[in-house]
Amino acid sequence: MLTNIEWWGGLIFVLGAITYRLVMGALDKKEEGIHWYRGLMHAFFLLPAVVLAGYFYPLPRTEWQYGYLGVLAASLVVVMVMLVQEITGDGPEEAQRKADKAKGEGEEAKEKEKEKGKKPQPADAAGEDDEDDEPGWLMTVVGALALYSPVLVACGLGCHKAWPIVQRLL
Repeated sequence: MLTNIEWWGGLIFVLGAITYRLVMGALDKKEEGIHWYRGLMHAFFLLPAVVLAGYFYPLPRTEWQYGYLGVLAASLVVVMVMLVQEITGDGPEEAQRKADKAKGEGEEAKEKEKEKGKKPQPADAAGEDDEDDEPGWLMTVVGALALYSPVLVACGLGCHKAWPIVQRLL
């Protein structure tokens, strides 16, 4: 029979693996892309998995404790970088989408002007209201927190385990 911590820990691993597969599957479908971004995504999911695995085991040796703190620190840095990119929209797919949208709006405005028999104007001066179908910032934050909740839980548990180790160091 599994204890509660083993059951919930297994559930977090399974959810993390599913999320990892969904995100990496979406990135793998695109032939173009930035290789460092894929590497960062791998680190974003795999470092917290190592932190979570270490959470369930005692770390009796000092070297293991320092290693755990190092992996936890790297994990927290990568998680913060990825969450900032997700929320602010600075990821490579966001830049590509913005470029495609700007290109499409410019071409649409030129075609409309040609149909009317007028000289084409730049996309900014076309006088059209730019309605975005993008969610608001609150929904972006909620979506990122929901999608990356296994990673955030793993980091939170790692911080909980690391706090007594850090207190001994101070």
